[in-house]
Amino acid sequence: MTLGRLVALVGQNVSRSKKNFLMSAIGIVVGISTFVFFIGLSEGIKDVVLGRIFLVDQVEVVAKKLDTGFMQIGGGRVLDESAAVDLRKLPGVRTVSPKMKLTFPTRGYGGESLFGKTIWAEIIADGIEPSLVEREIDKPADFQDFDADFSCAAGETCPDGQTCEAGTCVRQPCEYKEDTALAICPGLSYCAEDTGRCEMPIPALASNQLLELYNGSLATAMSSARNRMPKLSKGTVLGFQLYLTLGKSFLGKSDRAKPLTRRVRLVGFSDQAISVGITLPIAYVKRYNDRFGGPEAASTYHSIILRVADQTLVPQIVAQVRALGFELAESTENAERAADIIKTVQSVFALVSFIIVGIAAINISQMFFMLIAQRRREIGVLRAVGASRGDVRVIILGEAAFIGLFGGALGIAAGAGAARLADYVASKLPDFPFKPESFFTFPTWVWLGALGGAVFFCLFGAFFPANAAARQEPAAALTQ
Repeated sequence: MTLGRLVALVGQNVSRSKKNFLMSAIGIVVGISTFVFFIGLSEGIKDVVLGRIFLVDQVEVVAKKLDTGFMQIGGGRVLDESAAVDLRKLPGVRTVSPKMKLTFPTRGYGGESLFGKTIWAEIIADGIEPSLVEREIDKPADFQDFDADFSCAAGETCPDGQTCEAGTCVRQPCEYKEDTALAICPGLSYCAEDTGRCEMPIPALASNQLLELYNGSLATAMSSARNRMPKLSKGTVLGFQLYLTLGKSFLGKSDRAKPLTRRVRLVGFSDQAISVGITLPIAYVKRYNDRFGGPEAASTYHSIILRVADQTLVPQIVAQVRALGFELAESTENAERAADIIKTVQSVFALVSFIIVGIAAINISQMFFMLIAQRRREIGVLRAVGASRGDVRVIILGEAAFIGLFGGALGIAAGAGAARLADYVASKLPDFPFKPESFFTFPTWVWLGALGGAVFFCLFGAFFPANAAARQEPAAALTQ
C-alpha cells in the first residue's frame, strides 16, 4: 500500500468517526499539556536556581575547618598559591580563579546623585581575577588593575590621568584640594590626597542579587515619609562612584598603616561578585591586604573557583579536592543539593504526566477495539480485495498516529498557553529577589519529547487492536 493511499484511507476513517477520535484525544491533550507546563516550569526554575543562585558549572574550594563544638578553627592546608597550582593539575579543571577578601576595616560613603543624601556604611569586599568575569560584563577593559604598570608606544593612549613617558604610562602629578580634586585631573581620574597624583577609580562589580535585594526589600525598609528611596536599575547605577576609607570603619581601624581614601566606580554586574558588598580586581585586594594586614593576609586566599570542563566530572573533581585536604564552600554543596532536588521534582512531574497519557492510551485501546468490531465487514472487504494483514495493521496504527499528532499538538499549545498565562499573572506581583522575566524555559527537547510521547502512547494503545484486526479472516468477517 502506497503512502498516499494510506493517508487517504486514514483521513476517511477519521472523518467518519470524528466524535470517537476527538474524545480519545482529550486524555492525550491533558497529559501532554501537563507535561509541557510542569517540565517548562522546572526548567525555568533550574535556570534561576542553578544559573543565578547556585552555579553548577564550577566548584568553590575553601580551607578545611575543624568543628570543636563551640567554634570552627583551621585544620587543613592553607589556601595559597601552592594550593592553586595543585588544583590546576586536577583532570577536568578548565580554569582556577582565586578569591580574596579584604581583611581590614573599610567603610564607604557617597550616593548623593542617587539618593539625594550621603549614605555611610560598612563595606564588605573581595577580589577576583578579571578573566573570571570577562564574558559577563559589557566592557571587560573597565575591570582591571589601573595601578599596574602599563606599557605604551607612540600614538597609544594610557588610562585617564596618565601620560606616556619612555614607553610606560606614568600618572600625572596634581595638587590635591578637597573641593577641586575631581576637576584638576582629566576624564575619570581624580587627585589622590596621599600620592598627589591622578588616580583612576578602583573598578568594582556588584551581584545581580544585590540590586534585586535593594529594590525588593531595602528600598522600602530605608524609605520614610519625607525621604522615599528610589528603585534602581542597572543602567542607573552603572558608573556610580563612592568613596572608600581603607583601614578604618565604624568598628575600628588598622594599626599597621594610616587609612587611605580611594574612589570606587561600579563598572558591571556579575554572578561571580560577592552577594552583599562589592568585588574588585584581586590585585587591589592583595596590595591593600599587604598594607593593612601584612604579607600573610596578602598571600592567603579565602576560596578558589574551579571551572569544570564537563559537569559530569564534578563528583570526581570533588573527591580529588577533598583528597588534597580542602573542602567545598557551602554554595557548591547547596548547588549539588539543589540540582538533586530539581531532578527529583522533574521526574515526579514527568511521571504524573505519563500516567495521565498512559490512562489515555488505555482508553484509545478500548476505542479501537470498539471501532474494529463495528468495522468488521469493512475489514473483511479490504482483505478480500487484496489487502494484507500488514496493510490492515498499518491503517489502524496510522489512525492512532493521527490521534497522537493531533492530541500532542493541542497539548503543546495548551501547555504553552497556560505558561504564558502564568507568566502574565506573575508579572503583576511585586518585584522580589531573583524574579525572572519568565518562570518557564522550553528547550527543543521538550517539544520533541511531548509530541513523540503522544504518538508513542497512541501507537502503544492501538497495537493490540491493530493485531486483532489483522488476524481476522475475510470469510469469517463477511459472513458474521
